[in-house]
Amino acid sequence: MIEKKKDTFGYDIMYHRFRMAPRDGETVDDLKHDIAELSDKLKACGIYVHFLESSVEKRTGRHKDGFINVEVGIHEHHRTRGAGWFKRKETRVTVAEVYEYSQSHNTKETAEFAAVSVRTLYNRKTALKNAGKWHENNSNMF
Repeated sequence: MIEKKKDTFGYDIMYHRFRMAPRDGETVDDLKHDIAELSDKLKACGIYVHFLESSVEKRTGRHKDGFINVEVGIHEHHRTRGAGWFKRKETRVTVAEVYEYSQSHNTKETAEFAAVSVRTLYNRKTALKNAGKWHENNSNMF
């Protein structure tokens, strides 16, 4: 069953606990290693995988029933925090400043001035031209 909890900052976390068994020819330690490696990659997306305590025989160190207990948590704020392309959309210069700079410099220098890549400069410049806003009087942010 899926459980909902709050983390320390008040964001929702959805948890699900389940048991996993290794495939044929694979040991529990191999399974733990694979999931730990996958967990490192999933952390960037807000998905966390944790191993819970399971029944282990003390003298052999093996799991009694061949299963491991796993908990997967998904942090909702990673999905909805508004980061990424939209955060980097605006720069600190205006369209007029970039327009005037581009009149006396090449494309690469203009892109460095606007703090964007050459491709982004081209795309934004094209969109502004199509909208009729690529001129020295536009005070909007580039």
